[in-house]
Amino acid sequence: METKVRYAIEKYGMLKEGDTAVVGLSGGADSCALLLALLALKDSLGINIEACHINHNLRGEESDGDELFVRTLCAERGVPLTVFSIDVRGAAQKHESTEETARKLRYEKFAEMCRNGRKLATAHTASDNAETVLMNMIRGTGTKGLAGIPPVRDMFIRPVIFCTREDTEEYCRQNGIEFVTDSSNLSDDYTRNRIRHKLIPLLEEFNPSFIAAVTRMTEAVGDDSAFLDEYSEQAAQKCVLKNGYDSRKLKELAPAILFRIIARELKDNGVEPTRLRVGQCSHIIEKGMGKVNLCKNKFALVRKKIFYVDTQIQHYRERS
Repeated sequence: METKVRYAIEKYGMLKEGDTAVVGLSGGADSCALLLALLALKDSLGINIEACHINHNLRGEESDGDELFVRTLCAERGVPLTVFSIDVRGAAQKHESTEETARKLRYEKFAEMCRNGRKLATAHTASDNAETVLMNMIRGTGTKGLAGIPPVRDMFIRPVIFCTREDTEEYCRQNGIEFVTDSSNLSDDYTRNRIRHKLIPLLEEFNPSFIAAVTRMTEAVGDDSAFLDEYSEQAAQKCVLKNGYDSRKLKELAPAILFRIIARELKDNGVEPTRLRVGQCSHIIEKGMGKVNLCKNKFALVRKKIFYVDTQIQHYRERS
């Protein structure tokens, strides 16, 4: 397992000598294995290791037991630990699920831990990655969805992305760690759990190495997607103007490149870049003129051979 972790770190440049990796430590097999593997590689990589635990206070005594387990594990191995206790139910917004609220608050705390250039190492595995790809396919997805969980995103790194859940559990057993199990992971109330417990075992009947196959696919698609993103950035710079983009130059680009440029522009302006919205923008670029109502008070326009996103309709009138 340590070989797979080192490969991921080196392939994606996750850590360099002198860096501090903060492990998001839940107490489960995946995060415990991540902590142990990084500790084993610590000296050869020249890195520092800390840990962070989030008590979501959703499972009563079980949540408190997980926290105690993590405190004990870190104390025994001399790992500096920061614990956050959050009130997920009290913080939940209207129309927001408990799961969504927990994830939002968790990542807010993780961001606090990443000040001063520290990296937050999360324990997403190849098994998690396969589940994510299947979820994306069920909902409908493009290249980024098929690429699965990004190994690196801003200050977040995923060193066990090439390890399966079986790898992490076996590694814990080899190191004499009795990891904890979140009871919510056993329920089929969540889509991810149904995919984990029902769909993946069925797919493994067709290919026992299904998760390894998905890992190879996401690695290849991720490399391709990263190249296209970089190429798109270069192409965008050649089209950029003071108030937007030269729509004539955009029109000449390959669809995959134009899609990425439009999607990035929408996202930068606070608009979810759905395929429908990007397609509508592509249409007015092809026509050489037009306006798309993206959402309330946000419009994409091609005017005077310039493509841009505006937030007030009066600006459209002024420019016209």
